[in-house]
Amino acid sequence: MKITMEQLAAGEEEIIIRYKRMDERIEALCRFIKGQEGRLMGSRVDSGGQLCLFFPGEVFYFESVDNAVYAYLEHEVYRIQESLVEITARCEGSGFLRCSRTMTINLDKIERLKSEPGSRISAFLSNGEAVMISRKYAKGLRAVLKRGRRENHA
Repeated sequence: MKITMEQLAAGEEEIIIRYKRMDERIEALCRFIKGQEGRLMGSRVDSGGQLCLFFPGEVFYFESVDNAVYAYLEHEVYRIQESLVEITARCEGSGFLRCSRTMTINLDKIERLKSEPGSRISAFLSNGEAVMISRKYAKGLRAVLKRGRRENHA
């Protein structure tokens, strides 16, 4: 990928992205530039509630446990103040998909999938964890896989 930068003395700043085919790298770059991946705030579970900022793309999944929502990153867990419904809606365009009544998963963090009995799907994440996608939400994942994420979230 070639990057050309030019400093302007005056006028409006502009970013032009040229591509042959829209892929995940280009989509991620566009989301970053547009600011759609605004930072989330949560209190770190293992540090006495210290508030931290992080990007949705760092999250492997969100889980609701005992009326609290947690964001699971590669090595940290944060409690966030938003409900699972709110955080799912906020992050939907960033590749997140509801996978059970209590969980929303980051599709970009899935390494492989395995069909399970009862129309469920096991999703194996790049951090070594496995998440079960319930029958109710497996249909939505299959639709995303059929159409492609870009069309589903456009």
